[in-house]
Amino acid sequence: MNSELISVTLFLFSANVVAGVIYMFGKEKVGLLWIEYPFIYAPLIIFQLLMPQFMSIPELAENANSLKYFLFMLQGFSCGVIGGMILLPRFFIPATTTMEKLKVTAYSCLALSAGYLVTRWIFFEALRFLLPQMHGGYVGG
Repeated sequence: MNSELISVTLFLFSANVVAGVIYMFGKEKVGLLWIEYPFIYAPLIIFQLLMPQFMSIPELAENANSLKYFLFMLQGFSCGVIGGMILLPRFFIPATTTMEKLKVTAYSCLALSAGYLVTRWIFFEALRFLLPQMHGGYVGG
């Protein structure tokens, strides 16, 4: 199976489970709208657009297929959990009109997607630094 298909499948599963639970409880309590639900897919779109730059690690592309699949699975699942939690700030920020509700969801979507993107960038930069050391590129003394 393709690693991108695995990550998208894990994303869809985790995002819809988390967002579905939040949506079921929040529909009556805070008045979540059906139009807010597609916002949960923003982290996946952003991450898939930037994935080629992240996966340009030479040591990862050379010989570590199992590590590559694991990373795609990890990113898909964690991206889905973050995507599902985009609806959560509506519980804490009061909004009465439809425009206010959409504005709160859009801001939370941008903030959580940007935060997720920054943490993934830090993770992949650390991986870029650590992989040569794991494969014998550094001999400590």
